[in-house]
Amino acid sequence: MTCRTHWAWYVLTASFATVFVHYSIRLGYGILMPEMILSLQITKAQAGSIATSFFLAYSIFAPLMGFLADRVSARTLLVVSPLVLSAGTFLMGRPQTLVQACLSFFVVGVGASAMWTPVVTLVQRWFVSRRRGMALGILSISYAIGYGMMGILLPPLADYSGWRSCWSLLAAMAFLLVPLNGIFIRTSPQDLHLEPWGGGIEKNSPPPVQQTPGKTPFRALLRWPSLWMTGLSYFFISFSAYVFNLFIVTYGNLELKYPFAQAARLATAIAFAGIPGALLIPSLSDSIGRKKCLILINAGMTISILLIIWAGSTWSALLAAVSFYGIFYASVWPMYAATAADFFPREVTGSVLGFWTIFYGLALILAPVGGGYLADLTGTFESSFLAGVASGCLATLFLLPLKKQEIKPFGLR
Repeated sequence: MTCRTHWAWYVLTASFATVFVHYSIRLGYGILMPEMILSLQITKAQAGSIATSFFLAYSIFAPLMGFLADRVSARTLLVVSPLVLSAGTFLMGRPQTLVQACLSFFVVGVGASAMWTPVVTLVQRWFVSRRRGMALGILSISYAIGYGMMGILLPPLADYSGWRSCWSLLAAMAFLLVPLNGIFIRTSPQDLHLEPWGGGIEKNSPPPVQQTPGKTPFRALLRWPSLWMTGLSYFFISFSAYVFNLFIVTYGNLELKYPFAQAARLATAIAFAGIPGALLIPSLSDSIGRKKCLILINAGMTISILLIIWAGSTWSALLAAVSFYGIFYASVWPMYAATAADFFPREVTGSVLGFWTIFYGLALILAPVGGGYLADLTGTFESSFLAGVASGCLATLFLLPLKKQEIKPFGLR
């Protein structure tokens, strides 16, 4: 027996850093939004349109990245994409108009599109099935920590040198991923003549079907009802999450009139409360199943948003409610990723996640503008959050028919 560290842990470390930076930038916009609204003199709907430009790029390019994740080197994808991410993030600190901000965040979205689906596909290749929940739980802590740290770091930096300098810092972080991923990322264990970490024969797992990787016809995947039902669930929970996450700091600052730094603590509370949830819920799913955990997560997020509306401007109740939300939110995306690996053939995991990302992208295109428009129309973000509650209920319902899909000798079933 050797005490050498399995390369899976180096891959997971680099993947952790990649998702950390990606979500620090992506969710950092929601933290900086109140400052940018005042500086650029834009409405809430227009502020939402900046986020929509990111998600438009993300929804266009992420399916392609999921497709490529099954067919080309993940190492190449995860070295090139941080360069694009860094360039777009740098430009985000320099807009003078709404159009310039939208174009800059569009470039950010192009870079970010390769920094989720290929990452979770990669991590799952390096861990056996019964260890994937644990690995994805660790991975999900990265965006919780990133989001939480941005809620602490960005407000004082914005107060000291302006919100534009915050984007320069984030751009530098993205650029550092280039050498890191070049050194540690490897596309599969076979590249290093290794087996996935976790060892041993997996209980209750049938022998893998012999099939040439990357040759499953995409049209055949579209015949699976579970692919569509879970995609719709992904759409509705994405809409719910991003209507809430994008506007929670602006809600606290501009509507509830808390100081910017205090309102940003709501984002920090969501993120840091998510750390135990990100560790425990995916690991729990290794025992009770992905489907049950997804239903629990979606229902928990929906109830939490109702509690946040009920809390109003009472700070202690509001902080408790957003923390409760964070417990579930941090595990939702890795749990969908684990579901893709467990309910669909392993060789098409990237394609399944890429297809779901179309639904995800559509939700995220609609959520910022729709949520901002409702807030402008009614004068309160509570109407936007209620739309998120309705969407969360639908996300839960669409999971109920989910069944395992398999490749059989005479085709896809």
